[in-house]
Amino acid sequence: MGMAGLLTVSCKNAPSRSASLVEGTETETVETPLMEQDADEGEALEDELEADEPLPVTVDELFDDFIFSFASNKQLQLERIDFPLIVNSGATKDTLQRDDWKMEHFFMHQGEYTLMFDSQEQMEMVNDTALNNAIVEKIFLEEDFIRQYIFNRQKGKWMLSEIRNQTLPRNPNASFIDFYHHFVTDSVFQRESLSDEIDFVGPDPDDDFTQMEGVITPDFWEAFAPELPQRMLFNIVYGRQDSTANEKIFVLRGIANGQELELTFRRNDNRWRLTKLME
Repeated sequence: MGMAGLLTVSCKNAPSRSASLVEGTETETVETPLMEQDADEGEALEDELEADEPLPVTVDELFDDFIFSFASNKQLQLERIDFPLIVNSGATKDTLQRDDWKMEHFFMHQGEYTLMFDSQEQMEMVNDTALNNAIVEKIFLEEDFIRQYIFNRQKGKWMLSEIRNQTLPRNPNASFIDFYHHFVTDSVFQRESLSDEIDFVGPDPDDDFTQMEGVITPDFWEAFAPELPQRMLFNIVYGRQDSTANEKIFVLRGIANGQELELTFRRNDNRWRLTKLME
């Protein structure tokens, strides 16, 4: 067997753009970690992202189109926030006035963002123009803290209606997020969390139009292991999310280059393991 245990080569379509599903969950009083913008972020980038660029025609149809415009267009962002904005930390609720709002760029200051899905079928739901609610999550792994931005479609327009501060155990993805943080920060645990054979799909270096399929055994994992975020994740979620789901598809998606990486994990006997890597 070759280094990666490659079994077959076949032509595959590139994965489509997608997002995931979640439902609003209870919150509790939490102390917000340090999560404001770093003071040393480039002024040029800030000015570029706040420029009022033309909006896509579909800005209020697909949430993907809306959130990228919301995160990069200052005028649109201010118009699409329901002020005074509720900030819900569980036992306490505050409001944020328009004058106190600071531009929120979400993942636009970095070259990629992450998504979590319960199934392949769920990945297709991003294309459902009938969806009327979505949540953008900023997940602070070291603090076990999540900030949720709740969006609803009101009179045909997407609006930010609430911010929820949430401790990790309150989130439907708590089990997987806790596992993921351990997986990306502990090399011994990562190796122990690999299936005996990991399905692999990746580009054929000899042919741009085909992909290679095969398996990776744990002995060769280091040669294929991708670099994954260790401090913060972003998740775009729509509708409902199943906290009992035993599959998680973790997607790392490039913003400018369109590149995408998928890792599929399955839970068995309350233990998550990596079962598939798709590049």
